[in-house]
Amino acid sequence: MKTIKALVIGLMVIVSFNLRSVNAHAEEVKHVVTSSDTLSKISEKYFGSTDFVDKIAKDNQIDNPNLIFDGQVLKIETQESVGGIKLIRHNKVIIDQTPKETKAEETVQEKQVADSQNTPDEVTGKVLYMESTAYSSDPRDSLGGGTVTATGQNLLTNPMAVAVDPNVIPLGTRLYVEGYGEAIASDTGGAIKGNIIDVHFSTYEQCIQWGRRTVKVTILD
Repeated sequence: MKTIKALVIGLMVIVSFNLRSVNAHAEEVKHVVTSSDTLSKISEKYFGSTDFVDKIAKDNQIDNPNLIFDGQVLKIETQESVGGIKLIRHNKVIIDQTPKETKAEETVQEKQVADSQNTPDEVTGKVLYMESTAYSSDPRDSLGGGTVTATGQNLLTNPMAVAVDPNVIPLGTRLYVEGYGEAIASDTGGAIKGNIIDVHFSTYEQCIQWGRRTVKVTILD
């Protein structure tokens, strides 16, 4: 009798699991963007990873993943099969199928990450709190500014650069940007006006990860 009971319970569990699998093809969620949102944060919230920024942008016909607006409604497909990988909401296990970067690119990126993580014991100077965005010399960044800054800095060999409004921060000023590191105000941009800066990264993925945030900027000289 116990054997029969166990068998029945086992069959019920299998049927329940199969039903859930059938219904898990595509759960569509409407997400209303707030002022603190970035596509990286939204990807992390619904997929447990920032690897699906491009997917969210594509599903919502967003040309520039760095630019979303307060009140914008996004369609999030939280469960589906993409390229043979099952995407489960809040799943923390993601298979990385991104092609490996070349050794030279890896060296530049590792240096840039190390620079941004090495916070001086004491940073002194005039402090500003500024809105920040990110741009890249990566060809995939449609809004990128090329490989040479307004002052002639080569971003391929020296990627640590900040675009500023020269009326607020003069070009050539040495800065320490919270979460980014020490860099030179060596670039400008059409959208960089007033209390906003644009930090440079070597890859488009790093720009997506940075998003848009308020940072503490210390003028070192």
